[in-house]
Amino acid sequence: MGKLQKQFSPSTPFFCDVKGPGRRSPTPPTSVHMVRPGDIDIVAGMGDSLTAANGAMSTNLLHVTTENRGISWSIGGQENWRTFLTLPNILKEFNPNLYGYALSDGLSIQRLSRFNVAELGAMSRDIPYEARILIKRLQSDPKVNMTHHWKLVTILIGANDFCLDMCYQSDSRVILQRHEKDLLTTLRTLRDNIPRLIVNVVPAPSMKILIELKGLSPECFAGLHFECPCFFGSKVQKRRKEFLKVIEDWKKLDAKIINREEFHNKEDFTVNYQAFTKRILFPTTPNNLTDYRYMAVDCFHLSQKGHARATNALWNNMLEPDGQKYESWKVEFEEFKCPTKERPYFATRENSRT
Repeated sequence: MGKLQKQFSPSTPFFCDVKGPGRRSPTPPTSVHMVRPGDIDIVAGMGDSLTAANGAMSTNLLHVTTENRGISWSIGGQENWRTFLTLPNILKEFNPNLYGYALSDGLSIQRLSRFNVAELGAMSRDIPYEARILIKRLQSDPKVNMTHHWKLVTILIGANDFCLDMCYQSDSRVILQRHEKDLLTTLRTLRDNIPRLIVNVVPAPSMKILIELKGLSPECFAGLHFECPCFFGSKVQKRRKEFLKVIEDWKKLDAKIINREEFHNKEDFTVNYQAFTKRILFPTTPNNLTDYRYMAVDCFHLSQKGHARATNALWNNMLEPDGQKYESWKVEFEEFKCPTKERPYFATRENSRT
């Protein structure tokens, strides 16, 4: 119970003045460093089941196979922010003509998924393919103007590499070398084929967040052993310290790749490292147990309330200057940042220096 966000009445105004500094520019900006929330025309999402929103509305373990894409934190557009806080539902307040968000439950191959190309079970090695699929969908959709529209894609990948792959390698660090190649290929493919593009890269959270869960239900115990054997399987638990170090190095690698000059020297493309997952932990209840309201039944995926909390954190990160981004998440709706006269644009590495 309690796994849904706070519901707001239809008369509740949005947190930001949508006709204020974040409003749509009179003419589309020509620089990626001058893009306001209202300037985003197209949204997309890449990654795994955390972006497909598996089990976000689940009440039993079988429901975890359902992909609740319409309420995904980064790419769901079902209803509006008053019922489901998602990044597209925020952006729709600034630009009602926003396009590309997923509409409801379903698979990535279905039309309702639109530009959510995330796949259940995806690993780092799959994101170059997802990038190619996304490009094909954008190019073939008559509602997308490839040269004119500003586009935003959010990428989160790594949980399955940590949970299902790392422990089967004799040297767990080999996944770092592979991920570097995968992410570089993906970002270059997006850069070279999609004009006017902003990419959010959200680092995969450490599995420490799951190890430290307190008060596991039988469903959680079963779910975690099935979905994350590299951390919960009895034969590999002695290697946890080694694996956690690899995950920390994965995050550092993401930051290093994103900071490469090749991703910041064009006026119509940039990559932003959104850091809210770096030190993320689940909140606890007054009796010091994990607050499971933020988790799906399996305790691996997020509930709708968890997706709302992640949305709020991502949105705030997008407005926070590079190097000053909050590295965890706060209670949803507790702090909701808005564009200001001084900083009306989404933060990029370059405009954070001014």
